[in-house]
Amino acid sequence: MSEVSNILPSMLTHADIRLLEFEDAHPRRTGLKNDAILHRLGMSPARYYQRLEHLARQSAVADRYPRLADRIGRRATQREQERAQLRRWA
Repeated sequence: MSEVSNILPSMLTHADIRLLEFEDAHPRRTGLKNDAILHRLGMSPARYYQRLEHLARQSAVADRYPRLADRIGRRATQREQERAQLRRWA
């Protein structure tokens, strides 16, 4: 997280906006998307999705990208439920 994000957590950096706009333009998870994340955004797909979930919980994102924040939140909830189900079976 950048120093600016630590001081003003509700403000979005240019990198945050770029990441959110990329996700808005590429909503499906594919191998091509993973390649684009590496080459266009310069981060691993794992880090990308961690950052995306973190951003989706911020009020500034919900205000500026409400549909995107909602979609990311639903996906995160679905993955949590799937993990919980797997833990019950283990």
